[in-house]
Amino acid sequence: KRRPLSKCGMEPGGGDASLTLRGLQNRSHGKIKLRKRKSTLYFSTQEKSARRRGDLLGENIYLVLFTIALRILNCFLVQTSFVPDEYWQSLEVSHHMVFKERLRSYTYPLLFASIYKILHLLGKDSVQLLIWIPRLAQALVSAVADVRLYSLMKQLENQEVARWVFFCQLCSWFTWYCCTRTLTNTMETVLTIIALFYYPLEGSKSMNSVKYSSLVALAFIIRPTAVIPWTPLLFRHFCQEPRKLDLILHHFLPVG
Repeated sequence: KRRPLSKCGMEPGGGDASLTLRGLQNRSHGKIKLRKRKSTLYFSTQEKSARRRGDLLGENIYLVLFTIALRILNCFLVQTSFVPDEYWQSLEVSHHMVFKERLRSYTYPLLFASIYKILHLLGKDSVQLLIWIPRLAQALVSAVADVRLYSLMKQLENQEVARWVFFCQLCSWFTWYCCTRTLTNTMETVLTIIALFYYPLEGSKSMNSVKYSSLVALAFIIRPTAVIPWTPLLFRHFCQEPRKLDLILHHFLPVG
């Protein structure tokens, strides 16, 4: 005669089968732990806010600090003269605004004039500080533009492309040579890069018509040659915008 089979289809006394059955029963009574997903899509609001607290300018704080440190090093290592406009477009005007009678437009020099005025009031207007503080200020602004370029490329392409663009930007010898100099050309370049971050490009997540047009307007006031690259870009935005009247009345006109 055959022996009767157990519920799981095995002979009674089968060691492996009973152990398996007991294991399944124990698991059904216990709590099953699911593995945590690492995708950013599943991050909680608290985790996302905690990550944002470690950011600066919307990017990793260490990347931003590295860029600022590099541009400050850049500032101190470049100790040559490039063109007379490096002084006559900014520092000379700023100096005259504070210490003598005014000579020229003060849109761009106003930044350095404010620094000079503070140093003058504090009695710290030594030659070295009058030379280096404006250049350090320009280095910081250039670092912001570098980070914005990196952020823009991450949005338009991907992380790898953004890293190569960022690497090329930092390694460009002419950018290194000019980006800490107090030239209107330098500030025009910086404002153009930051404005592109807010410009409505396909794939961009940071587009803002008021911000980018304000930066373009400031770049034009500082250096009118900014109209050359921005005229076709503004025309492109106008042609692609479905609400043209709203764009003119609520964005371009107030900024203008």
